[in-house]
Amino acid sequence: MTTDKLTRRTVLKGTAAAGVVSLAGCAENTSGSDSGSVTIALQTDPTAETWTSHGGITPYWTNVMEPLIWVDQEMALQPWLATDWERTSDTTWEFTLREGVSFHNGDEMTAEHVVYSFETLLDELAYAPGWLRLEGPDSIVALDDYTVEFTTPEPFSVFPGNIAHNMVCVQHPDRNVDEYEAIGTGPFQVDTVEPQQEVVTAPFEDYWGDGGQVDELVFEVIEDPNTRSLSLENGEIDIGMAPPRSQISSLESGDGTTVARQETAGSCYGGLNLYAAPTDDPVLRRALNHAVDQELIVETILANVGSAARVPISPTIYWSAHDDVDPYAYDEDQASSLVEESDYDGEMLTIVVPNDLVNGRDIAQVLLDNFTSVGISAEIQMAERAQYSELVRDGEGHLFLDTSGSNSGAADYVIYDSFHSDGDVNQRLYRNEDTGVQNPGGEVDTLIEEGMEATESSVKEEKYGEAQRIMKDQAVTVPVYYDEFVAAYQSDLEGVSFSPIPEFTSWTSLEK
Repeated sequence: MTTDKLTRRTVLKGTAAAGVVSLAGCAENTSGSDSGSVTIALQTDPTAETWTSHGGITPYWTNVMEPLIWVDQEMALQPWLATDWERTSDTTWEFTLREGVSFHNGDEMTAEHVVYSFETLLDELAYAPGWLRLEGPDSIVALDDYTVEFTTPEPFSVFPGNIAHNMVCVQHPDRNVDEYEAIGTGPFQVDTVEPQQEVVTAPFEDYWGDGGQVDELVFEVIEDPNTRSLSLENGEIDIGMAPPRSQISSLESGDGTTVARQETAGSCYGGLNLYAAPTDDPVLRRALNHAVDQELIVETILANVGSAARVPISPTIYWSAHDDVDPYAYDEDQASSLVEESDYDGEMLTIVVPNDLVNGRDIAQVLLDNFTSVGISAEIQMAERAQYSELVRDGEGHLFLDTSGSNSGAADYVIYDSFHSDGDVNQRLYRNEDTGVQNPGGEVDTLIEEGMEATESSVKEEKYGEAQRIMKDQAVTVPVYYDEFVAAYQSDLEGVSFSPIPEFTSWTSLEK
């Protein structure tokens, strides 16, 4: 696999194979990779078998393939390969494609390529039909060269945001999985691949937008975070994802290295069971909120990676009510007074935690200690993920600790699934017993439904914001922290900026 572009890295590889390596003119390069090359160390293999549906190359990080719709820094939808979209009926959407977009093999992108790409996902990924809300080939139709119609089996108002995801990208049918020939429309195209080791990409000269500024990107897989950090400090790589928290401060203060922080669309909170004693008492729920020392959790357990949360929705999502509510300040005296005021009578409160939640047991222990200090008895129940999900849906527990967030432009499901009566968390008990778990019901359900149906950002902000204010007043959750993504890089690298969905980061601004 080659490209027409002859990069400095390619020349060095060739001369090394011939036994001659010229270092003339390289004396200035003291860190990272070659002056026109940027090496990025990932935690996972970019050629994993997972990506056979995408030509053998991950659509994350590499900037090789693009979706119809992009997600900006505020998690709002932006036109990309599609310039416009319109809901033409309850179940149909019409997308207008950008004209003059070329694939890496020189062919122009048309509606037929979009149809092919979606049908490929539906055929090759078992979960795609349910995720995309599309059923079979008749659900995607090319109306003309630049217009595509999508039909969902039932009304789905957030369809555009749902497909604003790098996995839902436009591919060329000439892709070759066996040869790792992924053919997209992105600002970088695949140059060479060493399976399970690295993917090298080069700028695509005929890219429709602002293209890459460096000669090439080299994506290496270094699974161990300590090794990634050491490789950065030794000048072997330019960017290392997710360094160990214990090493972040030294990387921030070190000569030649810089740390980038990006608040993500994720958060951690404890969902409270509104329908089981003792957490069915809103006064006790407010006591629980005042009892929690979020700053202690962020400073000690998270090593200051993240920030104390006010609401369960990350402020990176533009309709989060973070800026519109006053937090329940950590106040043991206030919490103790509320416990006395409540109907609490010494019942044991169960904190349920999934085993795969990073730092979950440690965070739960802080919550338990905080609750105990204000007179509330508590215990921790750890559970495998599948068991945890069943415990939540059956309402078997009082505080369900977990993370939540969005990995697409359809962040609406974050609030719907968790807090609407018919959402995934609450549906079982709501339908069977007319209760639920962490769904206030009534006005909150109505506001969430109106937010889901809204196409204007301002309306979503209004509806979802009011729902969150009600939930805060009723103390439906115990917010803990907002998630933060961290990467370290060589200080001579410019234009490093990460997306709130880190895997969707664009590298077109990188300069070295």
